[in-house]
Amino acid sequence: MKLKAPFPREDADALDTIAFPEPGTVRRGNLRFSHPDLADWSWPYTVVRGASDGPQVALISGVHPAEYPALESNIRFTRSLDPARLSGTVVSLPVIDVPAFLPRSPFVCPIDGKNPNRFFPGDPNGTFTDVMDDAVFRAVIAPADALIDLHGGDMVEALVPFSIYSVSGNDDVDARSLALARAFGLRYIVAARPQPGAIGGTTAHAAPAAGVPSIIAEAGSSGLLTEPETQTLVEGIANALRSLGMLDGEPRKFDTIEIGQFSWLRSPAEGMWYPSVATGDHVLADQSVGRIGNLWGDTLAEISAPHDGVVLFITSAPAMPHDGLIMAIGETDESG
Repeated sequence: MKLKAPFPREDADALDTIAFPEPGTVRRGNLRFSHPDLADWSWPYTVVRGASDGPQVALISGVHPAEYPALESNIRFTRSLDPARLSGTVVSLPVIDVPAFLPRSPFVCPIDGKNPNRFFPGDPNGTFTDVMDDAVFRAVIAPADALIDLHGGDMVEALVPFSIYSVSGNDDVDARSLALARAFGLRYIVAARPQPGAIGGTTAHAAPAAGVPSIIAEAGSSGLLTEPETQTLVEGIANALRSLGMLDGEPRKFDTIEIGQFSWLRSPAEGMWYPSVATGDHVLADQSVGRIGNLWGDTLAEISAPHDGVVLFITSAPAMPHDGLIMAIGETDESG
C-alpha cells in the first residue's frame, strides 16, 4: 500500500541515529533510516539535552497514533522542558507509527496491517512494521537508560488510566521499572508476567529484555484529545523524571494499586457487544459484564468476569468480531 509520507524526508537531519545537541540546548529535526523499506518516511524528534549530566530517557508516543492525549502530552511536555534545569537528556518521538498518523488508522500500520506494539524489538528482515520497530528500537529505545511509552484508548477503546511494566526476570531492571511506574502516579499498575495468552512484542517487554527499564502509561479514550487525560500524562512524565533526578524537586508519592493478574476477555462470537459495566467498575468472579447479540436481537453469549477485579479497559464500539477483545480486568485487593 503506497501512502503519502506526512513529514518531509528532505528536511531530515539524522540518519539511523539521533543527532544530539550541545549540553544545555534543544534540537528538533526529522529522523530517517537507511533501510530501503523506510526510505520514503521520516520521524519528527526532539532532543532536550540538559546542562548537567544525568540519565537518558526515551519518551515515545504514537505507537498507536490515534491515542491523542499520549501524543499531545509528549509534545507539550517536551516543548516545556528548559534544558538549563534538566540533568540528563530526553529523546522524544511523538509519533512512532508515522504511516498511520494522517489516515487515522487505529491499532495497525496501514502498510502491512500489523500492530506495532506486538513486534518489538522488530526485525530488519520482516515487513514494514517489523523493520520500523527494529529501526526505532535501535535508534531510540536501546540506547536509553529508561523508556516511557505513552498510550491511551484508541478509536474504539475506553479505559481507566493505568501503567504497565514487564516482569522480565531481571530483578534490577524490574525493580526500576516498577519504581518508574509508581512515580508516574497512575492509580493502577499492571505487572505483565509471562503466562499463557499474554500479549508479547510490546515495548514494555522488549526494552527490559535489552536492559532498559520501561513503562507503558495509558490515559484517554475513544480517539479523543481530552485535556484532563493529557494533563495527567504531562504530570506523570514530570514526576517520573524527578524520581530519576533529572528535574528539581522531590517526586510526589502516590497511592497506587498493583495488579498481579490481568485478564483479556475475548468474544466467543461475532455480533453486537452490549457491556453492562463501565471502566473503573469493580466486578466479582462469574459476574455478568455484558453480552454478545446477533443482528436479530438474540443473545449469542453471556460474558462473565473470570475473577474479582477492576475493569481497566472496554471495547467501546458495539461491532465485535469473533475472538475480538472485549475488555480487560485486573485483579486487585481493592474493595468496590
